[in-house]
Amino acid sequence: MNGWLPEYDSDTEKIATNDKGNTFDLVEETADRSFIRGSSIDRSEDVERSDYEDESSDKDDYDVGQEIKDLQHNFEIETTTTSTATSEAPQLLQPNTTIEKNRLYCMVPYIWSPRFLHSYHAIHASWGQRCDIIRFFIDPIIGDSQVGYYNMTLASDTLAAAKNANLTLPNDVVVLHDMQRPWHSCEESDDEDKTCRNIWEKIWRAWVYVVTGKGGSTPAGSDVMVGANISEWFVKVDADTFLFPENLSRYVKARNWSYNDHHYFGHVLHHRVEDRGVPIVAGAAVFFSRATLLAAADSFQKMPMENGNEEDDGTCGDAFTSTEEVVTAICLKEHSNIIAEPAIDSQGREEISLIEVDDIIVYNRTAMGEWWYWEGKKRYPCHDTGDCLSDLPLAFHGYKDSKLLLELEKEFYGSVMKGEKDESLAKRNDNKLAAYNWLNFDRTYNYFEKVRAAMRVAAKEESGSNIEIAKKLPAQRKNRLYCMVPFILAPKSMPSYEAIRNSWGKRCNTLKFFVDPIVKDDEGRFIDLRRSQNGTKMTLPQDVVVVYHIHRPWHTCESKKEGNCRNIWEKVWRSWLLIDDNGESDSSEWFVKIDADSYLFPENVKRYVEDNNMSPDDHHYFGHKLRHTEDRNLPPIVAGSAVFFSRATVKGAAAIFREFKYEEQNMSVRKCMDAHTSAEETLTALCLKQHLGIDAAHALDDLGDELIAVSPIEDSLLWNRTVDGEWWYWKNKPKTDPTTGREVHNCCGDFPIAFHGYKDPMWFYKLEDELYGMDDLPGISDNWKKYKWHILNETNKYFDRIRRARNA
Repeated sequence: MNGWLPEYDSDTEKIATNDKGNTFDLVEETADRSFIRGSSIDRSEDVERSDYEDESSDKDDYDVGQEIKDLQHNFEIETTTTSTATSEAPQLLQPNTTIEKNRLYCMVPYIWSPRFLHSYHAIHASWGQRCDIIRFFIDPIIGDSQVGYYNMTLASDTLAAAKNANLTLPNDVVVLHDMQRPWHSCEESDDEDKTCRNIWEKIWRAWVYVVTGKGGSTPAGSDVMVGANISEWFVKVDADTFLFPENLSRYVKARNWSYNDHHYFGHVLHHRVEDRGVPIVAGAAVFFSRATLLAAADSFQKMPMENGNEEDDGTCGDAFTSTEEVVTAICLKEHSNIIAEPAIDSQGREEISLIEVDDIIVYNRTAMGEWWYWEGKKRYPCHDTGDCLSDLPLAFHGYKDSKLLLELEKEFYGSVMKGEKDESLAKRNDNKLAAYNWLNFDRTYNYFEKVRAAMRVAAKEESGSNIEIAKKLPAQRKNRLYCMVPFILAPKSMPSYEAIRNSWGKRCNTLKFFVDPIVKDDEGRFIDLRRSQNGTKMTLPQDVVVVYHIHRPWHTCESKKEGNCRNIWEKVWRSWLLIDDNGESDSSEWFVKIDADSYLFPENVKRYVEDNNMSPDDHHYFGHKLRHTEDRNLPPIVAGSAVFFSRATVKGAAAIFREFKYEEQNMSVRKCMDAHTSAEETLTALCLKQHLGIDAAHALDDLGDELIAVSPIEDSLLWNRTVDGEWWYWKNKPKTDPTTGREVHNCCGDFPIAFHGYKDPMWFYKLEDELYGMDDLPGISDNWKKYKWHILNETNKYFDRIRRARNA
């Protein structure tokens, strides 16, 4: 029975032969890898852990050898004295004379057997090189039934292993020579009552060695890397886990944790609370602070040893068991009252994935029910929406095929992360770069994109050289802006189309006009672009997108006397969905739904998200926040003049809208669904809040001044809350900043994002000329030159502020 991993499918077991002619068990990887997928998960409560140690992978060195060689140049270890039996082995690290905060010691329990050695090399060629110290802790018995078994505590066996089986131990391998329980005598046993799972003994002896240097040895003899002072943080990590060592430092810094305090953390499970009284940290990656390591080693040296031939009984003692997580948790609680802490972020997203990411990414708590994985966990929105993994993860677990460790290395540190040409990458027809054709590909790819983005931001913050890092970032990290303009394609609206393209629209990275399928031609005829039989051909500009599936026509109410034809909500939600369905949600980092009578400052949008350290792969929904809707028990909204989404929010919103059904008679604005209404702001806010837990954010500058004017700027400059009274614009907005006491929500900031309300598009040319300078355009009327600001002094003063701020 497996615990942390899905149930093993014995039907896939085969016998294979390696390049030396030796046979060994091979788990054949099926096309969809379903035998290690959620469909076969064992959800019983008595399971405890995976078979990572006895069967950490069942592919031979030949399968992954070339990839390991390709990455091996990244693996460098400082040298010291060399054992005669390991002349080509990596050498032990010397102590670092410069003590760095938050160093990480990586302890990997391991079996030294030919069929597992590829994972040792894969770890070194991937995450292992980023540990400050790494040690592999093995039983004294190495080998297998094919090459023979050798006791590495005996000099004669050490020489025989090298001569007869070509087995030598690198200097970062620690032999726990006091181990009492063999791992190998049950390797091929059919006796289900007999167990050789000695994992608990190996774990506690390894931690004692780390602190004291006793009970083990390395091929080089003396190991200088012992004692709790060699690192601040320590992790026991499974060999089928992909670790992010640098994220450990970021995690503890963000929480202001000290290694001198007790911290025992990781992916916390609660299914053993009922029978053992403690939550446990899953064995995929178990983190200790230095203080906790000292307490653990002390408790392990003092615990009873006399019942070591029995299974664990719920007390801190030696036992013949694989339930190391349970006994570790019990010992820490009994000895020092240390309780497991869940490694989650502020949204409840796990820092450690217990199962392969491309499987766990679709987990849904409601659909799955309360099996051991979910049991006792505090509920968060992501439990039911999926994507419940942190953007700066600590570890991914369950990669029995160590080749996948190398693929993950490419994703986060190699060719995919760097955007380099790599012929080994997965060949896909959607032009998405990936190291592997992951299961649930789109969701996995999107999550990996979020991880890469978060890691780049973290590296940028830590570098102290933002400009240099920015130069190295690939193009997709430049805060590109996609401008979506809902539009009516008819002769009377074409001046707006031209004005947008000739003014602020040219500063969008992508500018698209989303139109109804019913258009009006120059002769006043209505043309349904969905019907080819009308005999009319119409060539549309490339920046026009037809939202073909709109059910509600705009044109039948053109005279405003034929009922409600305000189909704005349907057009907006279908437009967001179309962006995602067309693959354009990956084309930019930021997106704005912008009204055709709004004047936008795309460069100031980019400035705003950068100044506020906003990641496109976190959920962001912002603009001019209005709160009068709260009086109707509806969430605050972002005014429709300019509604901004991060990339993550576009994808999240599209997932919501994709489930919509056409509701012909519905006109309600109180349910997240299709409706015949113009209240797109209200329904957008309601859907994002209800399904994603996202609240509208107000785009203000550091002084609390508005960055988006919901009316023409010369009007907004004169609005005064005291004089005007509490009408809908001011309703429920705070009057002063709670920290500074300064009056807020005044118009307007020096780096505005948008001005709204210019029904006459000639004003766009006037604004463009005032703030950027504008030449005459062929075919465009210059009547705008005659336009005058009706509040000239105030408007000119404000424009002077904008120009000075831009040139400062």
